[in-house]
Amino acid sequence: MEMLIKVLIGVVGFAGSLCAVFFAWVGLSIVDMKTELAVTHEKVANVEEMVKPMWEKFISEKTVANFTVTNVATDK
Repeated sequence: MEMLIKVLIGVVGFAGSLCAVFFAWVGLSIVDMKTELAVTHEKVANVEEMVKPMWEKFISEKTVANFTVTNVATDK
């Protein structure tokens, strides 16, 4: 009986260690993901600032007169 208790204590300790390592790995992965997300966000913000003047120039060059709205009846 004492041997069984020692084995169970060993198995529970091993399982507990595995769970602790798993949760530590998950925590480190989340921190790494948040870091990569912050870097990507900064890159997107920089591109957005760079493209904004070009987009505004493009929009200002377009005129509404280029687009005509017609209300033509069809044969259908």
